[in-house]
Parts: sequence; C-alpha cells; structure tokens
Amino acid sequence: MRCYQCPKPAIYQVTNQNIPLCIDCWHKWEHGNYMKFLQNAAMMNQAADDMDEVTGMGRTGGRIPVAELAKALQRGSVQNNIKITNSTVGVINTGDLARINAVITLTKDTDVENLGVAIKALMEATIAANDIDVAVKKEIAELVQTLAEQIVGAQGARKPSVIMALVRAIEERAKGIVAISTIAHTLYELAVKIFGGVG
Repeated sequence: MRCYQCPKPAIYQVTNQNIPLCIDCWHKWEHGNYMKFLQNAAMMNQAADDMDEVTGMGRTGGRIPVAELAKALQRGSVQNNIKITNSTVGVINTGDLARINAVITLTKDTDVENLGVAIKALMEATIAANDIDVAVKKEIAELVQTLAEQIVGAQGARKPSVIMALVRAIEERAKGIVAISTIAHTLYELAVKIFGGVG
C-alpha cells in the first residue's frame, strides 16, 4: 500500500478513514497533533489562571508545563530517550511517547532524574515485551504519561498524593508481568524516597 501523501510505502493508518501514511508523513501528522495538544494545554492553563483570579483564592496547582514540553520536543525525536525497534513502532501512540520522552529529558540534572531513568526503562520494557497485551501497554503508557507530567512540575505545584497514586496504579497493573513488574516496583520505591509515600 502506498502512502496517501507521497510514493513511499505506507506503514500506518490514521483517522477513522484509515488514511495510509509512510513513516515520514505520519511523523509530520503526529507532530501536528502534538502541537495541537500543546495549544489546548496552554488554553487549559489560561482558563485555570482566570478561574483563580475570579475566585480570589490564590494560584492553584495542576498546570501542564507547556513551555518545557515544547522545548524538550525540539531537542530530539521520540526515540531520543525511549529506544524502540521497527517491530514495536506503532504499538503505543507516538504522541504519548513523545510527551513521555520530553519529560524524561526534563528530569535530567534534577531531583527526579532517577525517576526519569526508571520511566525510560519501564517504557522500553513495556513496548518490547511480547507477553503484554497491546491494550495493557496503552493503559500503562497513559498512566506513565500522566505521572511523568506530574513529576516535572515546579516543586510547589507537584501533588505528591497524585504522584503516589499513579505509581501505585502502575505497580498494581504490572503485577504478574515478569518483563516489567520489577521495574515498576523500583519506580514506586524511588517515588517513596522523593515524595515520602504521601497519599
């Protein structure tokens, strides 16, 4: 099957119409989706800021680090941190992987660098494992993405209770899966050391 946009062979199908795209065209399409995500995140942050102004209760947390994610994305592709092979490309949405990859970059030389290393190991093992159902891989990726975005927030904006709930959920989901259970437990232990097991 040929790519809808160029003469190269199609590797992916996108949208409800299953439009065929080659790797290069698909990467451009995913990049556009990620830019839309950043725009939407910026609007969500603005809406939260406006609500804080209206209520007069001071600034609340929970903001998505849009500028940092955008800068990290510019430093390299999704494979910059998370190593994937041709046989595992497309198992998990690359937009999700790009966000996780960006966060791993942001953890370097910070107090959560070890968590970034553990997240990298967990994602690589999850993607490569043959004994994990694709739906489970996607579920783990969604949990990890949410966790990753929490841990790179400014220290005052981090929510330890949310972070600990997420690492517990990841560890619980990984139970019984030989390829990732040990890594998930290591991730949990690291989070306990940094965030004190709060929540």
